[in-house]
Amino acid sequence: MAPDVNLNRPFDPRLFLMDQELDRGVGLLLAGGRELMSAAESARRKAGLSKPEMQILISIRYEPGRTVSEMREALGMTVPTFARLIGGLDARGLIEREREERDGRRRTLVLSDAGVTLTTPIAIVLRERLRLAFRAAGPDSVAGMRLALEALSR
Repeated sequence: MAPDVNLNRPFDPRLFLMDQELDRGVGLLLAGGRELMSAAESARRKAGLSKPEMQILISIRYEPGRTVSEMREALGMTVPTFARLIGGLDARGLIEREREERDGRRRTLVLSDAGVTLTTPIAIVLRERLRLAFRAAGPDSVAGMRLALEALSR
């Protein structure tokens, strides 16, 4: 069993590649993701979206132009579940499926104007929560975090 990760102890920058610090980093990433989603919960409910629907719409908002299969894989959803959710979002006029230029059989996902309007209050809440965290961390920390997250997402 892995030892408990203490998110409250001070960070020692000399030890950033040790297992204990890496475990702490994973714990902080997970806690940060939960905090962002928790902050958006009220806006999600007001928009009348389920959690998976919000997850899809927010992913499309921040990564427009991914193919249907790329988005499904990125979100870790099964084909039937994703197809049902995308079908519902499409029927509500919140997304658009555009033909990919290189391969007309593939469809890319973008938000419709209605989808942008519906997700804007959620995006505002997410921005504000991140703004507070960035302000508390300072510009050097934000730059380092951005580099680390970009490297992680490659």
